[in-house]
Amino acid sequence: MQLEVHHLRLVQAIAESGTLSRAATALGVTQPAVSAQLKRLERMLDCRLFDRTENAAVPTPMGELLLRRTAAVLPLMEHLIEEVEPCTVAARAPQVLRVGAVCSAIVPHLPTVVATACPGSTPSVLNDDCCATLLGLLAQNRLDLALYKEYPGFEQEVPDGVDTALVIEEPTFVQLARDHPLASRATVTLADLRAERWALPPVSSARFHEYFNDACARSGFTPILDQTATEVVVLMAVRCGAVGLIQPACEESRDVVVRSLAGDTLPRRHLLAWRRNSFMATHWRAMLDAAIEGYWTEAALSEVYRRYLPLIR
Repeated sequence: MQLEVHHLRLVQAIAESGTLSRAATALGVTQPAVSAQLKRLERMLDCRLFDRTENAAVPTPMGELLLRRTAAVLPLMEHLIEEVEPCTVAARAPQVLRVGAVCSAIVPHLPTVVATACPGSTPSVLNDDCCATLLGLLAQNRLDLALYKEYPGFEQEVPDGVDTALVIEEPTFVQLARDHPLASRATVTLADLRAERWALPPVSSARFHEYFNDACARSGFTPILDQTATEVVVLMAVRCGAVGLIQPACEESRDVVVRSLAGDTLPRRHLLAWRRNSFMATHWRAMLDAAIEGYWTEAALSEVYRRYLPLIR
């Protein structure tokens, strides 16, 4: 014999309602279902719990005994379920994993990353280069996972209840017109570019412009910012003589070359973020390993990055 919570709820509902039909309404099931459940319970206990008439269900002495015990036990069991259920639900990966991500070498590999870390889940990806937006959506339970970037000394503010882990720290490369005087070099310094006109992405919560200006100041100059624009417009500006900055997993074009910055100049960090009380609390390490693997897979596909990897790794 094994009494379960639904048995106790059934007995209590019948006693409080006074009839099987009203108990069925209270439980959100049909009257025949309540009748069948009660009969199974009575067979299991080998005793009658209610005397049924056309208009009433009256507890028997054994029914009264079970009701007294139910009144004491059921609230405790339901309170326990309320505490435990969110934890068990949180431990299960959802069928659709809501991922927010900035532009990075990891993004193309997200289907594989998610399938590896959370078999059975597929990613629904929101691309947004505003890191504060992604972290905010994560904290509000509107994302399950965020991949964002930050810069040393200009880190992002992480909301309460959110944990993070470093995926990779990568260098920043320079875009130059193929006929630029510095294009013949394999590596350039930030100081070499002191007199250049710059084309950069728009100001965002990632604080890159602050980070870049600080690095230039430490190299002894203030950058001449020609324009802030989208990646496509930046590329057009570089063709016309401006200097741009780019992530290392990239490709050159007929008119534009990519060169590395000497030393540990303008490193960028990519991070994984998740809510502490979500299923990711038990999946984050597998997700992190898969994201790192995805990053290096993409890096190996980039002819530019492959050229510099021996110097970086």
